[in-house]
Amino acid sequence: MTNKLTLHPTVESDLLKDWQAILDILAELMHVPAALIVHTEKNQLRIYATNQNKENPFSQGELLPPGTSIFNEIVLETDQKLNITDIGKNALWNKSYEVKYGLISYLGYPLHWSDGELFGTICVMNTDTSTYTEKQQKLMLQIKNIVESNLELLEKNQQLEILSKNLQHLANTDDLTGTWNRRAFINESNKELQRTLRSNHDVCLLMMDIDDFKDINDAYGHEVGDEVLKLFSHCIQATKRPYDIFGRIGGEEFAILLPETTLKQASILAERLRQKVSEIFYFTNGRSINITVSIGVYQLENEETSILTALGKADKLLYAAKHAGKNIVMAHSL
Repeated sequence: MTNKLTLHPTVESDLLKDWQAILDILAELMHVPAALIVHTEKNQLRIYATNQNKENPFSQGELLPPGTSIFNEIVLETDQKLNITDIGKNALWNKSYEVKYGLISYLGYPLHWSDGELFGTICVMNTDTSTYTEKQQKLMLQIKNIVESNLELLEKNQQLEILSKNLQHLANTDDLTGTWNRRAFINESNKELQRTLRSNHDVCLLMMDIDDFKDINDAYGHEVGDEVLKLFSHCIQATKRPYDIFGRIGGEEFAILLPETTLKQASILAERLRQKVSEIFYFTNGRSINITVSIGVYQLENEETSILTALGKADKLLYAAKHAGKNIVMAHSL
């Protein structure tokens, strides 16, 4: 989850508990009933963490609607420290939400994400007029720095997670076609087979090979061959069902695992795929290349839990389709 329109991470409960513990210490050392970390979100303020004290009127998660927490709003607007020793000296302060609880002094600092964007405020409030010593203000600054370090670490962890996911995606994706590569297809298919084993549903496998692909490469070059592979992959992606597992096994060979699909249903889908592929034409240097595909359709046995074994059996059906004339669907349960 992220906040607002930025990519800042959400502060999870474990960190909020740590902040509460810090605020407990801060309130004790500052001799105040209330110490808060306030977050700005959607034009309103929310109390993210607060010290545990029976004299503290605020609670974690409490919303402070716009215009009600004037002190914190000023800190956010000015992006500067605000130190009020006695609210009674300014009529403006008397309108603030905190006054109704008898809180008449305030010391607050802005909190920032590592990119400089405002996160919110950290503040203390007291029911007595308070002049905070230089030592106390330094303490507040140190705790502010700790909280901002926590926020920076959150962002770095998020960036590492995003990088890890991107690297995982690259490791699992075929560079040319954008489909699962062989390794990822096998991994995802084996996961699905384990699920199918538990649910006792039918599952089928299609092995597909672009007909005469070597001739296309020899006649027009590998760049044209690559474009043909991409067109073919795009056609299959657009035609298959969202939950089917599709991958490039190698060269011009592709496979689709079809969960919860009978042999008859798989054969119908394979025929639809064959027909769609036959409608593909690639034009180069004024010439048209027609693409066709041969498909082997294999229904897995209930006890089969390895996609590698199934790939071998589906491959036999694929080559039977090749020998039968190409541009054919060959289906059998073997």
